[in-house]
Amino acid sequence: MNHLLFLSHCVPAPPDKGEKIRAYHEIQQLASRYRIHLVCFARNRSEVQAAQELSKACASVYAEQIAPRWALARAAARFALGDSLNEAFYSSKKMHRHVQSLAREVPFNATIAYSVVMAPYAPPRLPMLLDMIDVDSEKWFQYARSRRPRALFHLEARRLRRFETRWAESAQRVALTTENEEQLLKTFAPKAVTFSIENGVDSSFFDGRARDMPAELAGRPFVAFVGTMDYHPNIEAACWFARCVLPELRRRDPALEFFIVGRNPSSEVSRLERMEGVHVTGSVSDTRPYLASARAIVVPLRVARGIQNKVLEALAMGRPVFTTLEVCQTFGSAPPAGVVCCASEEEFVGRVSAACRIEPQCDSSIRAETCRRFSWARMELVLAAQLDHVAGSANAAS
Repeated sequence: MNHLLFLSHCVPAPPDKGEKIRAYHEIQQLASRYRIHLVCFARNRSEVQAAQELSKACASVYAEQIAPRWALARAAARFALGDSLNEAFYSSKKMHRHVQSLAREVPFNATIAYSVVMAPYAPPRLPMLLDMIDVDSEKWFQYARSRRPRALFHLEARRLRRFETRWAESAQRVALTTENEEQLLKTFAPKAVTFSIENGVDSSFFDGRARDMPAELAGRPFVAFVGTMDYHPNIEAACWFARCVLPELRRRDPALEFFIVGRNPSSEVSRLERMEGVHVTGSVSDTRPYLASARAIVVPLRVARGIQNKVLEALAMGRPVFTTLEVCQTFGSAPPAGVVCCASEEEFVGRVSAACRIEPQCDSSIRAETCRRFSWARMELVLAAQLDHVAGSANAAS
């Protein structure tokens, strides 16, 4: 079998977080075609251990632990000298040495760099498929319009975009999650050879079946937002919905509650529990009871790039998702069945309020279309064909 170097900025296990899910399934799907050598960064000891779980699918696994605070301080110093903050955060001489040593021992056929910050680690004479996932610099431009200090966010956006241009045009192929992201990349990296593959969803796990809620929560009508709650766009979304939409929903139905479900709630999110009807669960062992039992699933993001796994998981459970124009636009001209666009506070109130009058149930048509369109096996066929072309072109040239 051919050997594949897989470079990842995160540990692709367990597949319980947006950035990890896509990488995890890429490895699982490609393992039957390639001997995969995983090289990745870990944020703590538990992630280093989690990386070893991928040994069943990989020929070798190397996880380098970074200290986020130290890495951020070092990146800030390099940012002051002109570097991109994102690039500098993932800069490691130790990682470079490991990859160079590995490349001398293993006859690699190709590299997958999972996110642009891993592209500099690819051996220079090895053909590379860059999975950018999305155009991350665009998120920083969005931050510059809504967060302070705006000038610094804008500066990082411009530096990161130059970095993206360099590596997108250097790679043999560039993958993105949607046609929208692909078209955006082409506006500033016209030489990049691109293709798009949407994320899949584990439809056997998110199976649409009803789940029992904890006894103390059973029967209580609620709206749910599920996500990692130390991520700024999720923090902003939860706070906006709690402060701007929930009060009117509760005026119409005083029994209605808002559950914010997800790990690592920030202090700003935790303070929302001071409001009547708001509950912050923190990490839960299983999100499916909340998805199945909520009167409405909301994803009120104002900053959205790529495809939101939280949306796909709710749709796979057969539940409509009430979301913003920004999220709807990530699906391009064809949002999937069950995505309900709410362009204002008033539309959120009206449409969510109407949904909350109906007992929660799985809509089989929503679930069926989601399972058909968002399939990891379907993604693997496209990715493998593109990767085979990259590796085959290099073999022909040599």
